[in-house]
Amino acid sequence: MEEFIVSDLTRVSGIINAALVDKEGFLLFEAKENLEQSEQISKIADLIRTKDKFSRITVTSEKAILIVEQLDVGHRLVTWCEHSCNLGMIRKSLENATQRLNEYLINTI
Repeated sequence: MEEFIVSDLTRVSGIINAALVDKEGFLLFEAKENLEQSEQISKIADLIRTKDKFSRITVTSEKAILIVEQLDVGHRLVTWCEHSCNLGMIRKSLENATQRLNEYLINTI
């Protein structure tokens, strides 16, 4: 189920890729498999691993805009977005995906 939710995000205009990362920073699922991006996901997950609670972190890099959503079970939803994207529309899509993932993962973990 989580694979479908994450994959659906890549259909949103402006989202390049999306991935689900566990509490420890291990990649659980990536919508579009790409070795270079997979390595970057783990590095990003390590950088944002913090004891402080957060709901969303947005990082702008040379290549893309990264948005990290903290899920209720400790997992993180990481998305790569184009620089020219509509962040408001993407954030709304992420809120829906986060809600669906939370509901599913709380019942399965």
